[in-house]
Amino acid sequence: MRKTLPLVLFLSVFSGCTTLDEGREAEVINSIRYDDTPCPQLISERNALAARHGLSPAVQRTPATESRFMGVGPLIPDLRGQETREQGLAIGQIDAMNRSITRRACESQQS
Repeated sequence: MRKTLPLVLFLSVFSGCTTLDEGREAEVINSIRYDDTPCPQLISERNALAARHGLSPAVQRTPATESRFMGVGPLIPDLRGQETREQGLAIGQIDAMNRSITRRACESQQS
């Protein structure tokens, strides 16, 4: 017991620094932050971001599935690659931009 306690404490502190759940939560972006951006600029930023990551401008963020590891999800480190994390963040940003564009009816203003 005395030998395993320091190991358990070390691993929980280490894995708590960057967890998978925390990384996925960072991909959820509030669309209100884009409401102050003019529609033409927002549409061009969205298209540029989508092109940079090889995504469709109409991509939608799918909610993360529930953890299969009941109760220890927050302790699992985020082992996804840097490119995968950046693409997930881009999908979240594009989705938020699309929600702002839809809410403000920017597409119909362009016509």
